[in-house]
Amino acid sequence: MTAETPRFDHLLHCVGHVGTAVDDYTAAGLLAAHTNEPFDGFQNGAWRPDERYIEILTIVDRAEFTASAFGKAMAGWMERVDALIAGGGGALNFAVNVADATATAERLREQGHDVRLETFTFFPDIAFREAILSDVPLWAPFFITYDIDADLLRQVGEQAKDERGEYDLAGFVIETPDPAGAADWLGTLVGVPADGTVVPLPGGHVHFTEGPADAITTLLLTGPNPPEKTLHGLRLAPA
Repeated sequence: MTAETPRFDHLLHCVGHVGTAVDDYTAAGLLAAHTNEPFDGFQNGAWRPDERYIEILTIVDRAEFTASAFGKAMAGWMERVDALIAGGGGALNFAVNVADATATAERLREQGHDVRLETFTFFPDIAFREAILSDVPLWAPFFITYDIDADLLRQVGEQAKDERGEYDLAGFVIETPDPAGAADWLGTLVGVPADGTVVPLPGGHVHFTEGPADAITTLLLTGPNPPEKTLHGLRLAPA
């Protein structure tokens, strides 16, 4: 593992209606799921097992969103986002938490990747930087570094653990035509060597399986009798 200390941070689940999807997460036993108010033309909610989370999101005002900082940053993803929402939902991609997104961006550029570095500030004490790649599969990660007090982040994670119920997130599955090749490629990208068809990313192992989807298909859960069902295009299954 590199000095960037990569760790799974969150996964983006695009849906048609955030409130309905959050209710379905809760009904499936994924507790502490919540809905936020619309902001800058989009709306999100989350299932947060700890400091990690599944972001549940949709677009509520396309013009407002397109003009926003998030809309500009996500411009290259929007064709896929629209297709997922129109098709009933599904996972888009995921974020990897790193020690310094600026340093990670420099490493990836040296490796030949096309990388944009974006900074977002919502409140005086909440900001983050994202390194976003434009030359990778749409399921591939972006990289994030929070400029937030570390103690505050830990408190958020501990509170979520106390409220999350029986289930935890072990990782997720990506269906791709070449599982071993995709695992090796992702391992190099994030700095966590693949073990066969699994990239053991701390906080959320990434499993590759053979198939045509070339997309994230499944969340892997631990706990007593984890639910096996599909929520808005994203499958839940035991780890």
